[in-house]
Amino acid sequence: MNTKKPFLLDQCHVSVLENKLACAGVEVVLQPKFIELLSVLASHYPQAITREELIDQVWDSNYFVGEKALTNAIWHLRKSFKELDPNNTYIETLRKKGYRLAIAPSSLEPVELKQKNAALFSPVRVALFTLFIACLVSFWASQHWFFVHKEASQITQLLPLTEHIETVTTRPGRELYPAVSSDEHFMAYSWRRPGKPTNLYLRDLFSPEQAVKALTNTDYVEGRTVFSPDFQRLYYYRRITSKACEIVEHTIATGEISVLAPCPASSSTDLDINSTGTALVFISQVPSAGGVKTELNILDLTSDKASIKKIPCIGECHFNDESVIFSPDAKQLVVSRNLPTGSENLYLIDVISGDARALTSGFVDIRGVAWHPFKRQLVFSAVMQDERRGYIYNLDTHTVTDMKIKGLSYPEFTAKGSLYFHQWNIDSALMRIEVNDSIVSSPFPVLSTHFNMRYADYNEAQNKLAFVSNESGDTELWVANPDGTNREQLSSLQASVYNPVWSYDGRYIAYTANIEDKSQLFIYDFQKQLNSAPLQSGFDSYGKPAWSADNQSVLVSNNGYVYRLNLRGENLGKVIEQPASYAIETVKRDLIFANQSATQLWIKHHGTGEESVLIEAINLSNRFAWHFAQGKNNESDRVFYFNVNQGDYRLSEYDLATKQHRDVMRLPERAFSRSSGLTYIPQLDWLVYTSYKSPQIDIKRIQAEYLP
Repeated sequence: MNTKKPFLLDQCHVSVLENKLACAGVEVVLQPKFIELLSVLASHYPQAITREELIDQVWDSNYFVGEKALTNAIWHLRKSFKELDPNNTYIETLRKKGYRLAIAPSSLEPVELKQKNAALFSPVRVALFTLFIACLVSFWASQHWFFVHKEASQITQLLPLTEHIETVTTRPGRELYPAVSSDEHFMAYSWRRPGKPTNLYLRDLFSPEQAVKALTNTDYVEGRTVFSPDFQRLYYYRRITSKACEIVEHTIATGEISVLAPCPASSSTDLDINSTGTALVFISQVPSAGGVKTELNILDLTSDKASIKKIPCIGECHFNDESVIFSPDAKQLVVSRNLPTGSENLYLIDVISGDARALTSGFVDIRGVAWHPFKRQLVFSAVMQDERRGYIYNLDTHTVTDMKIKGLSYPEFTAKGSLYFHQWNIDSALMRIEVNDSIVSSPFPVLSTHFNMRYADYNEAQNKLAFVSNESGDTELWVANPDGTNREQLSSLQASVYNPVWSYDGRYIAYTANIEDKSQLFIYDFQKQLNSAPLQSGFDSYGKPAWSADNQSVLVSNNGYVYRLNLRGENLGKVIEQPASYAIETVKRDLIFANQSATQLWIKHHGTGEESVLIEAINLSNRFAWHFAQGKNNESDRVFYFNVNQGDYRLSEYDLATKQHRDVMRLPERAFSRSSGLTYIPQLDWLVYTSYKSPQIDIKRIQAEYLP
C-alpha cells in the first residue's frame, strides 16, 4: 500500500502529512519520525522488519542517533495507541526479528477519497491553485541563487568534526587539562597514571616520538595548567590534602615553585592567564550561610608582592563557580556557574564592575570553557541527557551549536585557533558485587546494554530496582527486577532525571528532574501508576531525596539545609540544625547525615533530638556517596560507601555494631561514579553501583582549519 497517503489501522486513522493519529474521535499529534516509522511498518505488513532496516529507512543509517531514537519512537507509539485504544495491541516485538504491525493497515474507503478529490479539484480551487503555482515558480526563480548558497553553508557547518579529531596522548590512565605554549611547540598536561598521583608532564608536539618529560614528582593532585606567554613559567593549582589547595607559579627551567594564593580544597577550582601574561584569574572559596561560596580573584603578576583584587559580585551571590577564562582583551571573563536551582550555566562578567550576564541555560553540568583567540566564539563542554558533549557558543548571535563530539572535556584553544581537549565518554552501567562472597569475584553487570543507567535504588517490598536510563532517548525514570528483566519506563518528562528513591513500603518513588533550567521534585505513585505534578515547595533547588519512616514525607535539602516536605510539597520545617546536603530517616526515625567535609556521619536521635557523631572517621568521597543498610534477623546495621584516596578507589563498609571498617572490593580508578549512588539487595547480598564503561581518558585535538 502507499503509506504516503492516509491509512487506517482498525478504527485508527493515520494522517501522514499532518502527523496525526485519531481513534474514536480523539486525535494526537506525533513527531514526524514517529509517523514515518509507523508508515514503514505498514508498508512491510505482515512481515517483520529489523531494527537495522528501520534505522536505515527512517534515520538514514545514522546508528549513533537511531538506536536510541528507534526505542523512543516505539515506546511513544505504543503509549499513544494504548491511550487512544486500550483494548488492542498495534505493534509487536518479535524476538531476534524486529517489529511488525499486529493489525493489518488499510487504505481509506474509495467513497471518502472521491469526496475529498471532488472538493479538492472544484473549478474555483483549480484556478486558485494555478495562480499559486505561477507565483511560486516566480519566487523560486528569484531566490534560487540565494537558497543554493545558503544550503551549502549549512551543510559545511554540519560536516562531522569527528573525522578530524587527532589523538595526542594514549598512555594508560587519565591524561587531562591540556595547555599549549603560544608557539604550539609544547603541551603541559596532568597525568594520573594507574595507582600513581596526578603529576604534570611536558610533551614536545614537534617531536611526538620523544618521551614525555615529568615536570613534577609529588604526592599532590596537580590540576589545570596555563603557560606564561614567554614559556618561562607555568601556573596551576595543586591539592596537598583534602583540606588544602594552592595556586602556584612553576619556573620551567629551574623547577622552582612559589605559592601565590589558596584555592578551594573540597570543590572544583580553575585559573587562567591573560594574553599579555600580566594577570591571573582564579577561583577561591569563602564561608557562607549553609556552606561555602566561591569568589573570583585577579592576581597582578607584575608586582613583586602578591596583589589580589576581588571581582565584585552584584546581587545575591549564592552560587559556586567552576571554570573561568579571560576574554582575548582581558576586559571580560566567562565562568561556568552552579546555581541554587541545580543548573550550571555560562556567564559573561565585566572584570571592573562585576556585572554578569547569562549566556546559556538548560545545562546541569559544564566541564570547561575556552574563548577563541580571534573569533567571537566559545567552546564548552556540557552534560545533557546523561551525555557529555562539546558545544559552540556564538557571542554575536547568542546561539549554541552541538559539535557532536562525545566526551569533549575542558577545551583549550591555541594561539592559532586549534582546539585541544581531553576526551572522556561518561557512558555508564549498573554493576553488582557480592558483599560477603568468600571468594572475591569481579563486578558483574546487572543488565548488559548499550544504554546508560545510573542512580539505582532497591526496594524490598516491590523487589524492584528504580534507576535512571536513556533507553527511550531521554533520561527518564525506570524500574526493573534485580536481575535487570522486566524493564518499565515510568516517566516521560523529556528532561534530565536524577536520584530516584523508594519509600519504605514501595508505594512511592521520589526523584528530581531539571526542567527549563529549574530543579523540580516529583513523586511517582506505584499503586496508581501515576506521576505527580512538580511539588510546589518554593525551594530554589532539591538535593537527593529520602523518605520518612511512615512513608508520608520526603527529606530533601535546599540551600545547604535539610527540610521535610509532605506529599503535597508543603514545608514541614528544618529537620537538622546544622548544615547538611542529604539525610536518611531510619525505621526507628533517627536521622543520619554526613558533615560538610564528608569525614563523619552524624545521627539525630528521634527520642531526644540530640545531634551527635555516629561514625567518627569515614572517608566519604562526597556527602551523598553512602548507603545505610538496616540490619535484619540479628544482623547489625551497616553503611556502604565510596572510599577514594587520589587514585585508590574502593567500595567499603562500616559495621555499626563492631565499629569496624572493611573494604568490600578495590576497583580501578574511575571504575565507579561517586555521584550516582549505590544500593544493597539483602536477599542476594548484592551491592549495586554505577560504573563508567570507559575510564580511560586521552588528549585529542582538532586543527584550526577544520573548525567552524
